[in-house]
Amino acid sequence: MKKAGWLVAMGLLAVLALSLAPQEVSDLVAKSDQIQDQGGYLESNKILMEVLKADPNNQQVYWMIARNYYNLGELLPEAREKEKLDDYVKCEEWARKGAAKNPKVAENYFYVAVGMSSEALVKGIAKSLGLAKDIEAYYLKTLEMRPTYRTATDSTEANAHFALCQFYRKVPESVIMRILFGTKGDMDKAVEHCRASVKILPDRIDLDKEIGVTLLCRGNRRDQPKDIDEGKKWLQKAINDKVETEIDKIDKRDAKKVYDNPKLACGYSRVKQEEVTEVQK
Repeated sequence: MKKAGWLVAMGLLAVLALSLAPQEVSDLVAKSDQIQDQGGYLESNKILMEVLKADPNNQQVYWMIARNYYNLGELLPEAREKEKLDDYVKCEEWARKGAAKNPKVAENYFYVAVGMSSEALVKGIAKSLGLAKDIEAYYLKTLEMRPTYRTATDSTEANAHFALCQFYRKVPESVIMRILFGTKGDMDKAVEHCRASVKILPDRIDLDKEIGVTLLCRGNRRDQPKDIDEGKKWLQKAINDKVETEIDKIDKRDAKKVYDNPKLACGYSRVKQEEVTEVQK
């Protein structure tokens, strides 16, 4: 009887989802966005999956589901590698579905690249350099499309600059990298994109942390004390920023870790520590 009751309840929920009015769909999407902003990624996805039944062509749902899977992966520790990878793959898959349905929505391309780059971090950058040109292209396409999504704590434009900052820091800077794979790292571009991200959202922990890490990396590689000093100031700001979610707690912890050991800067990411400076066949 319990099983039968559960099936009836799910059936009724499906019927309700299919009969949602446009304003109700809009309200549910907004509610799911609010919930994810508070760290409720699973709960947000439950709402979005119901919206999808009522409005399969909704322009926001696919990339929002992708974003939730990305954040779920970020919450998992490095030791749970397979589960992290599964979440990042789902991020890419849902974003690709969104791009196929709504090719004019910039966020879809952004989260395709987020999924791909996160998968590369799990598998190892040295093993994934062949993906670099495509990842870079998706991030640049996101910016070229002039995305408009923005809340008090989120912005696709800021996120794309943040992602490119990390991309140009983590990918090898060597000429051989460009010859073999069509792109390469660039510490000056990395800093430029980081500055753009914090200009848009000046008080978000992950953005403050990333510009600090990137300046420390450039300062260490080029023996530039000015960069190192500025990088530490940004990391201290990240340490002092207000914590809103569990991911914020991770970023605050990591900012302190890199502040205490600046040599970690060039290889740092939330996923794992890995610095690749040369291309190896």
